[in-house]
Amino acid sequence: MKGISKTAHAGFSPLIPAVLVPPELFTQAPPGFIPPPLNPSGARLETKELAPGVYGLLSSKPPVDNSGFVVGEHGVLVIDAHINGAMAGLIQTAVRQVTNKPILYVVNTNYHGDHTFGNYAFPPETLIVAQQKTAESMRDFEREKRFLLPTVDNDPTVFGDVRLRLPDVVLDEYLELDLGGRVVELYHFGHGNTPGDTVVFVPEARVAWTGNLIAGEGFIPFLIEGGAGAYLETMAKFTHTLEVATIVPGHGLLTSGTILGRHLPYLSELIEAVRKAIRAGQSLEEAIAATPLGQQYTQDTAGSNSPLLPQFVAFRAGVHRWNVWRTYQGMKGDPTYRGPEAAYAATHEKNAMFVLG
Repeated sequence: MKGISKTAHAGFSPLIPAVLVPPELFTQAPPGFIPPPLNPSGARLETKELAPGVYGLLSSKPPVDNSGFVVGEHGVLVIDAHINGAMAGLIQTAVRQVTNKPILYVVNTNYHGDHTFGNYAFPPETLIVAQQKTAESMRDFEREKRFLLPTVDNDPTVFGDVRLRLPDVVLDEYLELDLGGRVVELYHFGHGNTPGDTVVFVPEARVAWTGNLIAGEGFIPFLIEGGAGAYLETMAKFTHTLEVATIVPGHGLLTSGTILGRHLPYLSELIEAVRKAIRAGQSLEEAIAATPLGQQYTQDTAGSNSPLLPQFVAFRAGVHRWNVWRTYQGMKGDPTYRGPEAAYAATHEKNAMFVLG
């Protein structure tokens, strides 16, 4: 490892305590919200070479998780460990079909179990890498199982085999991992979908894995934790820092860096629409009804011939309603809002808007 900035290794000190979304939150969501269907039963991971030595592992059953790996002279880096031992095994099988080099690292892009529960199934000598807030959040293992249950058809056997394996290496904002002749860069731009969202970037290929920070083509940001203001700042930093050609999202279809041109205005418009609703004295239900998902965010749905399209469209519409709900909670200072930036001040929102200017 080299070029490390603000990192800690093989431990959890110092760590910033993360505020976790409560397991019951999905049940409190507004009408129309559908928990993401992440049950991997029947899913395959299809290998796609994105550049020499750079591979995406794309789920045949979106939005079940994607993964990927990068091969250097010395070994391999894997992005995300998936939801259980069986899926982690599929990742390793895909790697072995390309190379026999050791898997040196597994990077967890966020703390949720569909990205981390498979950690234990990788070799003991493989180093697990995560952002410090992700590492801390992973400790509450049983809470995360309860949180994920609605996403796997309430079937606890999906992750019945898993054992907690925490990271060996933690980063703050940036970390370079040298695989031998190829450097992979890890970035934490700030709070987005989760407190510790991490982008994995291969500079010469201009390929990025974004975890939950950016979902697949045709999708919108998903404010599971935190709020739109912080997410907007994070996406602005991402846009200004990296020039990305290909994005392998944590869920959904491959996309490109142009999707950032959708996410930034979506978040800006969401903030302004909810602020306007609150100033008008609207209730949460009225604010949701008055803030439909704009047509510009529904026109370019990829895979339009897919039989899953109606499910995707319904899920995206539900996520937008969720985003309005969570943004409303944050601006109103609702005590049930668990994000770390509850009750965004108007000045904070204006500063977030200023980042784009």
